[in-house]
Amino acid sequence: MRILFISEFFPTARDLRYSGGVEARNYFVAKNLAKKHQVYVVTSRLPGSKKSEKKPRVNIYRVGPKRDYDASLGSFLTRIRFALAAITLGKSQNVDIVDGSNFLTHLIAKVISSSLKIPAVAWYPDIWIGSWIKIVGPIGAVGEVLERINIRLGFDAYIAISETKARELRRFVKRNVSVIGCAVDRSEFKIATKKQQTPTIICAARLVSYKRIEDLVWAFAILAKKISQLNLILIGRGPEKEKIENIIKMLKLNSKVKILDNLPRKNFIDHLKSARIFCLPSTVEGFGISVIEAAAAGVPYVISDIPVFREITANGWGGLFFKSTDIKDLSVKLEKLLKNKKLYMQKVKECASLAQNYDWQEVAQKTEDLYKSLIKKYT
Repeated sequence: MRILFISEFFPTARDLRYSGGVEARNYFVAKNLAKKHQVYVVTSRLPGSKKSEKKPRVNIYRVGPKRDYDASLGSFLTRIRFALAAITLGKSQNVDIVDGSNFLTHLIAKVISSSLKIPAVAWYPDIWIGSWIKIVGPIGAVGEVLERINIRLGFDAYIAISETKARELRRFVKRNVSVIGCAVDRSEFKIATKKQQTPTIICAARLVSYKRIEDLVWAFAILAKKISQLNLILIGRGPEKEKIENIIKMLKLNSKVKILDNLPRKNFIDHLKSARIFCLPSTVEGFGISVIEAAAAGVPYVISDIPVFREITANGWGGLFFKSTDIKDLSVKLEKLLKNKKLYMQKVKECASLAQNYDWQEVAQKTEDLYKSLIKKYT
């Protein structure tokens, strides 16, 4: 097969850093599919990136104006320019199937598929119809319109990232919805890393409002009054960074809380494995790859009690839930996991078992099977 992925962002070969689950899925699925098939990726230009990268059976093309991860919600004009460039390049490729992975690239993939008369797949990390403005503010009106257009266009297949999201998607799409989740490459986490001497809580997420990172900072402030030797590391970028920095400064936590940029993959894994607890207080998630990555790293988690987290962790295997948006309960659950050694070691063992259920090779195989079935209908 000749497979075309349309992805707004895609990591560079130089340091392999990415800002979220969409990029992770596209990277690992493309990497595994390329073992047997020719893969093409059309994505945005990152500062300092090459316009094209060629690896064995993988061609990466970066088009449109240069964009930064912080601009993933970017200006309307920038996104239009990327879309037009991606469509032009995509239509010139000799491919068998095209896969779009968010509301903008869904539209791009559909236009390309119609031109080339090949199947189009819409991969759904989440569905926000009716919630765009609530989640991202007034700019969400554009996303609301585009996502509704995509639903009306119709695709040969829809891939939901979880059963939770499949149920939501089926409210609008009655047919051709498959569930293919995300995973981890467990071999990445076999590196030996010492734990930080000072117990450390770590969070990896985009710094956007619905990730609720400020809740974690406030909960940490409560906890730091009870446990003097304790640090917090936040890994990520986004529009909420300045707000979070101001809260850290106001609470006089500068010596205990660090915000790190999106890190090269090896550095990220080293930081994750050296932490005591992983925390993600998000209220909106399609899957939550970072939770499973924490499990693969042997780091128990404290996460918000939302349906998709219940699903992917088999109701808390490997960590604890806290009441979503409840800062006090978050601090209580973090304290419980830090102080109860027996519980902590139990959750460490559960993490290993949980991670065994997730493998990118299996995800790629399910994706490959779906692609083949769609192409067959076109031949």
